[in-house]
Amino acid sequence: MPRRKRSKESREGTEPERQSHVSSESTSISTSRKKSKSRKEVDIDSWLDKNLDELVSNLGLDSLGLSREEYVELLRQPMELLYGSSSSRPDVETIVKRFRRYSENVFPLIAQSLLFIKDNLSPEQLDFVVNNIGKLIISAAPRIYREAIRLGRDEVLQPLRGLWRLAWLELRSKNLPMECPVCHFNSLIRDMTCIVCGSIIDEKTLKKFINFDSLLIDFLQNQSCSELEHLLRYDYVLINNSGIKHPEGVRDDVTDIEIILDRSEKELIRKVYNSRMCGE
Repeated sequence: MPRRKRSKESREGTEPERQSHVSSESTSISTSRKKSKSRKEVDIDSWLDKNLDELVSNLGLDSLGLSREEYVELLRQPMELLYGSSSSRPDVETIVKRFRRYSENVFPLIAQSLLFIKDNLSPEQLDFVVNNIGKLIISAAPRIYREAIRLGRDEVLQPLRGLWRLAWLELRSKNLPMECPVCHFNSLIRDMTCIVCGSIIDEKTLKKFINFDSLLIDFLQNQSCSELEHLLRYDYVLINNSGIKHPEGVRDDVTDIEIILDRSEKELIRKVYNSRMCGE
């Protein structure tokens, strides 16, 4: 008798069977990944449990005065980055070398973690954060500022201000915000709120702080007749850390602040305009 051909379903399996097979493979892969991740976490936990004291000492972190649990929390994220594959089990010397090799990236993470772990920093912990926070100062500055004020450590603020300026110019904008009259960070943004100390500054205070009258005179001396004429149509000028800007100039939506001109300031503009005989 002729051989009977197998149906397509018989050869390849029914649709529910195929879906079940795919689903089973997907579940197997997902489970494998979870197990792999779990093994690495277990390896790191086991490694830290065995080597924590030696690692803390070799990294010079014992001065932070944390509990064992806090040190584990402090070092977990860097360890996840530096530990390597779960098949290897590096010794303390190797891990310490990795910490030092990548210190510019790793120690800012440790400093940031310390801010999360401790509600209140000790003087030693504050020093560590200030010395290691790096470019993460942009997000960490408000907390560090509060801690410095609480501990009466005004001397650490000056280097932090310099670090803030460098990080801002590199990560945020080529224009620095205005200096805040309260905390003296370049952190006063468009709505006249300080993003470091949280102060809200009124125009009168800001004008006095920056000696606005003198800045305005210098600005007007450098304006053309056409620019002065256009300026007379406005009730405000823009200002940022670089000085006063014409309202028709290119605007930075973060750092440029609108300063309302009072009657005497508008009169000064008109006086300079007329002294140039611009209207003739």
